[in-house]
Amino acid sequence: MIELPKAEFAFPGPLRDRLVDAILAGDKTATTGLAPQYDLDGEPLPRPGDRTLLVDSADQPCAVLETPRVRTLPLAEVDLAHAVDEGEGFRTIARWRAGHESFWHSAEMRASLGRPDFTVDDETLVVAERFRVVERVWRRAEVDAAYRAEAGALVALLRSVPDVEFDRPTRCAPWTVRELLAHTVTALGRTTELLDAPRTAEHRSGRSAPAAETGDDTELVSAAGYYVADARFAPAQDTARIDHARRLADAEPPQRLVDDLARRASVIAELVAAQPADRRVVTRHGDLMTLTDFQATRVVEAAVHGLDVTDALGLPPCLTGPGADVVVALALGHTGAPLRAARGWDRAHLVRAVTGRVRLTTADQAELARHGGRKPFFGR
Repeated sequence: MIELPKAEFAFPGPLRDRLVDAILAGDKTATTGLAPQYDLDGEPLPRPGDRTLLVDSADQPCAVLETPRVRTLPLAEVDLAHAVDEGEGFRTIARWRAGHESFWHSAEMRASLGRPDFTVDDETLVVAERFRVVERVWRRAEVDAAYRAEAGALVALLRSVPDVEFDRPTRCAPWTVRELLAHTVTALGRTTELLDAPRTAEHRSGRSAPAAETGDDTELVSAAGYYVADARFAPAQDTARIDHARRLADAEPPQRLVDDLARRASVIAELVAAQPADRRVVTRHGDLMTLTDFQATRVVEAAVHGLDVTDALGLPPCLTGPGADVVVALALGHTGAPLRAARGWDRAHLVRAVTGRVRLTTADQAELARHGGRKPFFGR
């Protein structure tokens, strides 16, 4: 991944950050560049199938982009569909043209071209490129914020729930709310285990962790890659999870489990914040991962099971925006803003949809597929 060429939108600053946010939300799926700039920079024109690494204003990787279509054409021939898909709110070609001319004629752009009098006209060749997010690259700050938000929201909600309500059944059969909470406590606690464990566990390549950590990034398992349909979702593993959660639930009253969740989440958040940004861990399943990617999977545990708990209790979802965005981005590559708008879904319903927790109509399934959805990513 680190060897991919960079995809840099605009110049570092507020505009780039807005464009990156639009890409990560799924709103922006197209861009237009000046053909002369590629010539000046000595860079080849993009081609279908190319992959690039999207970076933000701090030069931090945010996502891997793939180009399915590229056209080189005169500026006057850019169509409205392309302009709309640039995700900047343009609804007419005239407004799109005015916005781009303002940028292309800016002092910063003219300086980068080395042409202080540079202007465009109808015949100026532009490169109209479409792209899609194929994988998110998680940044420490956004994952940490989502982790704290999800754990905090779930704890705050459960503080006011009477003990008797914790015996309700959940969609995660055969668990009750109390047992599902116990499982969530355990799942969040895995981070502590990884940070405390000696680095000698075997990962998928069969090599020991210290040797693997000297290898290149192709050996790393991403957050999305963690949810692979292997032995971790086998019946024996499911039975072990169920039994462990039941034993923990039987041993602790509900509010003590809530206290344990709050304590673990707080301790883990501080532990993670103290780690190097490039810290790697080896999971109990043998996955060599960045700590940030592993924490993204813990956001999934807190967000999805928090939604399961509130649904079981008949309460409004405690799902937070940052947590929902991590879950959906793992499934779609982006946060699904256009999909939510197209189907009239809120974040909670979208999370249920991408994790197989709600029945979808044929139209829902088609729209989900159009926006990059695949079968629920929990390994099956």
